[in-house]
Amino acid sequence: MSSRARILNERPLPALLRLAAPNVVAGLIQSLMIVAEAWFAGGLGPDALAGVALVFPLFMLSMMLSAGAFGGAVSGAMARAVGAGDMVRANAVLRLAVVIGLAAGGLKALALVVFGAGIFRVMGGEGPVLNAALEYGAVIFPALMLIWVTNMLSGALRGSGDMIRPAWGVALVVLVHFALLAGQRAMGYPLGLSGAAWASIGAYMAGFLFICFVLTRQNREVRLSLGGWTRLPGGLRLLGQGLLAGSQSLMTIGYSLIVTGVFASLGRDWLAGYGIGARLELLLIPVVFGIGGAAMVGCGTLAGAGRRADAIRMGWIATGLAGGILTLIGAVLALAPWLWTGLFTDEPAIAAAGAAYLGWVGPVYGFFGIGLCLYFASQGLDTLRLPVAGALLRLVIVCVGLWALAQTGTLGPETALAVVAASMVAYGGTVALALWLGPWSSRDKVTVPG
Repeated sequence: MSSRARILNERPLPALLRLAAPNVVAGLIQSLMIVAEAWFAGGLGPDALAGVALVFPLFMLSMMLSAGAFGGAVSGAMARAVGAGDMVRANAVLRLAVVIGLAAGGLKALALVVFGAGIFRVMGGEGPVLNAALEYGAVIFPALMLIWVTNMLSGALRGSGDMIRPAWGVALVVLVHFALLAGQRAMGYPLGLSGAAWASIGAYMAGFLFICFVLTRQNREVRLSLGGWTRLPGGLRLLGQGLLAGSQSLMTIGYSLIVTGVFASLGRDWLAGYGIGARLELLLIPVVFGIGGAAMVGCGTLAGAGRRADAIRMGWIATGLAGGILTLIGAVLALAPWLWTGLFTDEPAIAAAGAAYLGWVGPVYGFFGIGLCLYFASQGLDTLRLPVAGALLRLVIVCVGLWALAQTGTLGPETALAVVAASMVAYGGTVALALWLGPWSSRDKVTVPG
């Protein structure tokens, strides 16, 4: 039975779990890259760890745009095409994924090579911390095109209903990444901090070659080939969907840059501690994507087949799962922050700063999971505007809240973290309510497969 047929003939919950299982595993495995890189940088000292904290939001922006925004738009468009049984359109989506990945990845790489140093300085980087950020960014930024194309092709493969092979690709990337990091650390860091960037490049090259091998096999209905590149219908619509989804990623990273800048002004220990704590939030994005990405494919396939009520039901089920899992993780780490901070540092001041972050933000991680999962599911249902508006609300709350604290002379680590936590609650709660009252309020009869 094809992936399309299985989605259309299974009940929403079993179909979601089947799609989500390999995606969640892949997300958890991919999360190890973030931990491994911080482990590598931590061995070089606090300045290296703080320098990576400056680069991390910019690198994650590329990951969020290529895998979650444009990659998600590709997955959603592919799922709707496959759900409708239109393989001509599905193959056009695959080729558009390559074109957009090359163009957008190249532009992002060029922009960061030119403006990266200035952004680091605006964020508060100076002295050894700035030098560490420049060393790492000089290697990783030019390679962003490779990462973009790899993530876009993986998104197209997921959208076709194939969750297993992208998960294998992620596992290969993580394995190669850790092997390259561990080898360098065992040899005494011969490449310095730039060795972490070279490890990422080698890992994504391995993943790119694997995904290309899968998509060029002769027996695939949706496959890469030398033909079919002159007629790519739907390109402007797909680009528009990607730009809309990408605006959420830009706002998320803008939020991260602003908060990072605030903690940079509070000193190295708070910057490094905040970086350790905030790394968990960005680490959880792949976990939510494991569930939300499955909902994106399942919802898109059902919607493409004309079963929108079933698609909406699957979206709510996925949101409940994501919110529950992140609530549990956040609660555990709020009570026992050393389980997380102890992975990266043994300096008391930095560990205390990371624990303060987890104490404030950990208990409300569930709202982050709700908002982000609804964003992914909305890519399949083509209802992105409200999740994007929720991300804008989160950014506004952070900007206005931190500005008000600064104006009243009450800006400090604890008050800043309170604003961050409040913005997270507003984000998830507002998006869920707006969708429930708006485009996801369908009362149509749900078609349950017999």
